[in-house]
This record gives sequence, C-alpha cells and structure tokens, in this order.
Amino acid sequence: MNSGQAFKNEVMRTLDEFLEGQKRRFPEKECLVMDLHCHDRNSDVPDELLGRMLGVPETWLETDQLIKVLRGNGCDVFTVTNHNNARSCWQLLEKGIDVLVGAEFSCMVPDYKIGIHVLAYGFIPEQERKLLKLRSDIYRFQEYTLEHDIPTIWAHPLYHYKSSGGPPLEFFDKMSLMFERFEVINGQRDSWQNMLVREWIESLTPEKIESLARKFGIPPGTYCSRPYLKAMAGGSDSHMGIFTGQTGVRLHVPEMNHGTNIVRSALALEAIRRGDMAPFGSHNDSEKMAITFLDYFCQIGLKMEDPGMLHILLHKGETRDKLLSFIATNAFSEIRRHKHTINFLKIFHDCFSGKVPGFGKRFVVPKAYREVFQEASTIAEARRADPAGSLQKVERATHAIYDSLERLLFSRLGAKLDQLYKDNDFGTLKVDQIMERFELPSHMRSLFEHFEPERAGKMSTVNLAELFDGLSFPFLASSVIAAAYFASARVMYKSRPLLGEFAERYGTLRHPERTLWLTDTLEDSNGVAMVLTSMLDEVRRKDLPIDFLVASSTLKSGDHLIVVPPVSELTMPFYEQQPVRIPNLLHIHRLFKEGEYSRIICSTEGPMGMVVLYLKYAYSVPAHFYVHTDWMMFADKVLNFDELNKDRLRRLLRTYYKAFDGLFVLNTDQHKWLTGGAMGFDPARVFLTAHWAEKEFRPVDADRKNLFGVYGDAPVLLFAGRISEEKGVMELPAVMEKVRTAYPDVKLVVAGMGPAEAALKRAMPDAVFLGWVDHAKLPEVYSAADMLLLPSRFDTFGCVVLEALSCGLPVVAYKTKGPKDIIVDGINGYLVKTKGEMAARILEFLKDRKLRASFKKESLKRAKEYDPDRIIKRFLNDLTSAA
Repeated sequence: MNSGQAFKNEVMRTLDEFLEGQKRRFPEKECLVMDLHCHDRNSDVPDELLGRMLGVPETWLETDQLIKVLRGNGCDVFTVTNHNNARSCWQLLEKGIDVLVGAEFSCMVPDYKIGIHVLAYGFIPEQERKLLKLRSDIYRFQEYTLEHDIPTIWAHPLYHYKSSGGPPLEFFDKMSLMFERFEVINGQRDSWQNMLVREWIESLTPEKIESLARKFGIPPGTYCSRPYLKAMAGGSDSHMGIFTGQTGVRLHVPEMNHGTNIVRSALALEAIRRGDMAPFGSHNDSEKMAITFLDYFCQIGLKMEDPGMLHILLHKGETRDKLLSFIATNAFSEIRRHKHTINFLKIFHDCFSGKVPGFGKRFVVPKAYREVFQEASTIAEARRADPAGSLQKVERATHAIYDSLERLLFSRLGAKLDQLYKDNDFGTLKVDQIMERFELPSHMRSLFEHFEPERAGKMSTVNLAELFDGLSFPFLASSVIAAAYFASARVMYKSRPLLGEFAERYGTLRHPERTLWLTDTLEDSNGVAMVLTSMLDEVRRKDLPIDFLVASSTLKSGDHLIVVPPVSELTMPFYEQQPVRIPNLLHIHRLFKEGEYSRIICSTEGPMGMVVLYLKYAYSVPAHFYVHTDWMMFADKVLNFDELNKDRLRRLLRTYYKAFDGLFVLNTDQHKWLTGGAMGFDPARVFLTAHWAEKEFRPVDADRKNLFGVYGDAPVLLFAGRISEEKGVMELPAVMEKVRTAYPDVKLVVAGMGPAEAALKRAMPDAVFLGWVDHAKLPEVYSAADMLLLPSRFDTFGCVVLEALSCGLPVVAYKTKGPKDIIVDGINGYLVKTKGEMAARILEFLKDRKLRASFKKESLKRAKEYDPDRIIKRFLNDLTSAA
C-alpha cells in the first residue's frame, strides 16, 4: 500500500469513527433531522467574483424542489440559507409552511482582510436588515447576534476568502473566541478538510480558550454565550439540490416525547442554540462537487444572458478575472449557438434530476452520439432509483460520456488533419513558415464563420470553419465536463496549503509528500526517454515517493509507473520523430486524486505539459518543469529560424515556463539565460541538476576486430547517437578527411540510426555503421574506441559524453552548453569551436600515447563525480524548496 492510499484510509477511518460516535450521542426517537446549509434560486448574487461578473445566480433551483429533495433524503425540519438574504424563508412562511428562518452571511474580518461565511438562524426581518449592515465587521456582527440570541455557525471554516495568500494560523485562534458553533461536516468539502476542522474544534479545551483569551485580550464571553462548549454542525452546501439533505445534523429535542405542540422549527432553533447537534454525512472527495458544477454549467449554458462588456470591465476584480469572464462569456455564447450541444446540456440537466429521456428521442439522436445518450439515460435511471446512493453510477457514466466525446473529437480531428495536409501545402512547409502563417482569431466566432481568404490578413490560409466543422459538439460538450471537474477540484483544494499547516499543528492526518512525474515520451528512441528511464530505475531502486505517468499503447504499468492509453496518436509531418499522444484528461484527473499526490513534475512541452498545468491549478499543488531540450538553440541551429521567429518562440517559452513554480536545467548557460533579462526568472526558482551514467557503463574488455573489423593499432573514432543533421553528423566527413592525412588507416564507427543515415553513408562509404546498438552493448563499443566525436551544437547535457567518460573514453566536442559543463578541456577531452580545431585536437590526442593514458584516467575520475545518489538527493531538496 502506498502512502497516498494509506492517507486516504486514515481519513476515512477517522471520519467513520467520528460519525459513528455522533450517531450514538442522542436517542434516534428524540432527534429531528435537518440540513443546516442549503440554497435555492433566491441565492441570486454569488459570493464568488466570477459568478458576479458573469451575472449568473448560484442556482436556479426552485424552493419547492429543494424542500422535496430534503424530504426525500429524510429531513423533517427545513431551512434555506441563501447568501445574504432570507427571501425564500419569508415566502415559505407566508404560504404557511413551517421553516426555520436562516441565511448565509458573507462577513469580513477587518483586521485580517479575510472573508468568511456565517450561518445565522431565527432572526426577524428587522434583524436581517441590521445583520446585512453589520456583516462588513464580524466583531460587530457577532456582538449583535449574541445580544439578540441569534445562533450562528461558522460555515466551512478552513475555506477562506482572501485576495491573495492564506490566513495565518493565529487567525483561527482568534476566531475560536468569536464562535461557539462550527460546521465540521460540509457535504461539498473533502473529508480531509472536514476532519481537520474536527481536530481543531476538539482541541479547544477550556484551558486553551483561556490561554487564547489572554493572548488576544478578549474575555471568553464577549461573543459567545457558552464560550467553553464548542458545538459541531453539518450541512450539504449543495447549490443544485442534487445532494441536499445527505449531510446535516440530528438535533436533540427531548420535548418531542412530551406531546408538545411547539412547531418543529422552534424546537430546532432551541437545539441549535444549546449546541445539541450531532453531524451526519459520508466520505467526500470531489465527485459530488464535480457533478454539482456540471449541472450548474449545463444550466449556465441553457440560461445565461450576456452580462455586457462594460459590466465586466467596470466590475471589481483583477485583469485576469475580467479576462477569464470574457473567455467564459464567449465560450457559453458559442455553446448556445450549437443545437447538439444545447440538447446535450438539457438532457444532462434533466438526467441529474432523475428525468429519463423520452423513448422517441433515441431515434433522433445521431448514431455517433448514441453512446453519450445511453450513458445520460443511465444517470437518470440511477438518480430516479436511488437519489442518495447514485453517486458512483453517475460518476462512472459521466466519465464514460467524456471518454466517448474525446474519442469522437480526436478521431474526427485526425481525419481532418490528414485531409488538411493533402489539400494544402502544410506537409511541405517548414516549422518557421508554419509559425509565420498560422494564427488564431481573437474572437471565437471566427472559428466557425464562413472563411474569407481576402480578409485573413496574418491569419493562416486554412479554412478554420471547415476544420472545426463536426468538432463543435464533442469539443464544447467535453470542455463543459472538464471545466466542471476542474472547478470542483479548485474549490475543494483551494485551501490545500492551509490544510497542510493544520495537519502539522495538530500532528494528525498529515498529507504524504508524493510526486507525479508526467512525460510525453518514455518508450521512444531519444535522449529524454533514456534519461527518464534511468531516473525511473533509480526511483524504483530507492522506492522514492515519485510515480511516472505516460500515455502509451505499448507500455505496461508497473512499480512507480502509470501507463494510460492514449485517446489518439497524431503524427505531425514537420515532427515525425514521435507521434503526439493525446491522454484522457479526466482519467489523469482521477488518478491524481486517487494517488493523493502533493506536487507535479513535467519533462515535455507537449500534451502532458497542458495536463500538468490543469492539475496544478485544479489541485493547488506546486508544479515544476524539467527542461531537457534547448528549443532556442534547436530553432537556431536546426530549424534555421530568423530573428523574428526566434523572438516569438522565446516569448512562447517564457509564457509557458512562467506558469511553473520551479525549473530544473542541465547546464550553466541555460540557467544564466533563464535568469537573465531575456526571460526574467527568479534565480531562486531555477535549479541546476544533472544526469548520470548507468552502472553498466564502465571499462570492459572489447575485441575491436569483432566489433568494428579493425586490425592492429588503427585508431578508432566513434560517433554515438541519433544520425540526424541537428547532431552535426554531416560535419564528420570534413573532420575525418583532415585526420586521415596523418592517419590513413583511421576508422570512423557510427553507432545509431536516424534520418541522415543514408546521406552520411554516401559521404563516408568506408565508415563502419553499427545501426541501433542495444544499451547493454554500448559499454563494449565505448571501451573499444579511442575517442568519441560529438559534433552536435545544441545538446543541453550530453548523456553520451558521460557514458563515454564512464568507460574511460575521452571526448572531443564543440564548446556548447551541455558538453562544456562535463568535459574539462585538455584533461579528459577537448572543447573546440570549429571543424578544423576538432580535427587538430584529435591528431594531437592520437600522437601522444602518454596523453591518451592520462585522458582515460581523468575521464573515469570525472565520470564518478556524477553520482546518482548525490544528484537525486540534491534534486529532491531543490524540489521541496521550489514549492
């Protein structure tokens, strides 16, 4: 069992023990069941800034539907705690329906500039108006409620509202003097958060209260009628009504056995005042919240009106909030233009309410969408049969719908891209030409409108409307689902750093430190894959709290390796080295939560990079990027970008890397560039790391005759790596020609394969081409050669250099980023600037036997400095400090 599963089991065990203990507190026949925290359509001004900017209510749930759901889930006394108003309660009372008047007030703690939510009950209209005026100052608010015997409960105490950063722990110490009732079980917060609230409340002994009273100079009875008795409450906080009533309290009301005629709401109010509450509920992750948000987003798509540009621009909020609102407005406006998407949202919303789609609809649903329709029907049937126990079935069906939409989307996209390359000249364009010609419109509608080439300007000559035809529904519908899961995790885990502090303070439920390392390549024949495989081996050997995740249709999961099947594999004509594998976002979302990971690393800038940023912001965890490839040098030396395109690439990289909390680089030049004026990264966030050579790389006995067909003392020069132009292999003929003037029998051996292999064979027919050499065979090849040649100019590290040195093989390389940090010029190899200098240094080396022996000895000495234990220890320390 890994630490993540052990942590989850501990949380669930703690919760089960707590709930069982609460269940035994009061005789069942003397209890009223009540959900103390629920909302309906009158909660029309969201507390969240984005909702206010978009002009949408917190829910469209009708009051009578809310009461129906509460009754169905076993509640026998009701309240409606809408944000900053009790309109629904007043309306119910006017209809003669017994209800406990309540509201959820958004209050401000002025000295900490932190917003909190406070549930209040049993007030009259005049008192409500006064509370609304006082909510800007929690101290005056609580003084008033105490004076008028209005019981209050601090809702979800560890979920705070602050413009930036989190509250200090002393904030909670002070607030413990302000309240005597706390919401310990919230149905829309995860169990870890709920149980940490419980640990905190149970720690508030009379002695602790007295100590805090002295610390803050607040007499214990200033804001609480019973300051030493801290009561615990529960509520659903389910805005859509799907799970309302499944979390709440059992109120102990002994008067129920005395034949009293007092109305239930009055009995409930007295029980709340006394603190005679026993919370009930169940284990929560993000599933309930995700389903709630999905239903909410469906209704936004169906009902939201354009809030107006001025409303957004002039609204309170940061620029990023306004930008996000603008994007959301455009997205939902686009959704409303698409018939299939709107029908999908309506069916989805109805299914969450238990309304099974009519039989006739099955015949009008397009064949491609029937799987989606069938799974939606499953949701409705599950909700109708067992509203309280349907979560797992709803969750499974929602994931199945997303999977179906993803497969459909990328199947169609793949076919369209294939056609695009056939019908256009994209297949023959170079990368810099594509960068120059391709652009996205600033208005989403342009993606779907009729294409007019003469109005394209800088835009690509691709007909975007034609490209997106057929993709709208699967793209928009799957985006709504992904957005719901993102929003649910974001709300659930926004307070994760604070929860960690609480766990440390109370010495319980400490979240394990576990890292998920995502990459787009692990099985491919490239340097990044080899390095990551080596790292995985060390992780397994040391059993480090790190798991690797990759999308692959051939690899199998194993220890510390999670393999997810790709939704699609797309091959780009301008990057045929490896396919672009598209992972299933929700699959990884679920794996991340199940693994209870606390941080993320990414090694590649492809689809997994986007997944990492999704997880970072969804789960509020630090994310780090391991920079394997120097794309600027690649663009300069291999792709031949001009200055304009290089600058554009630099800006793209800067924007992308800025989203990460820390960067790991493999050479000093890259560190200097990232922390310099061009990129502007904080040096404290950029860490220098290294690779190492695996243990099998050591000097071994080697037969040059059998390996290379070389007789006698003929010198052997070796090139090992991918045979491609970016590796500089086409410079080898010129170098060898000069070496051959002094050593006619010198032999060049080439170990590897690649796109330039045929051209190199034509240029050097007398060279020995070994083809692909198995990793286990390479030490023998290195040991049999006299010197390794590395004509590449953009290696960020140079694993082949370290492998060669580990076998006692000196290296001559260009004085560029990676190699110059490893090779000590004139000691264990040479660093050169030109082909001519490379040839001259080779000749110098071959002529001096004493020098050759010294270089071999120094090579082995230098290689030992790259010790995996030391490198990994420093890497883990830097990983922690970068959080």
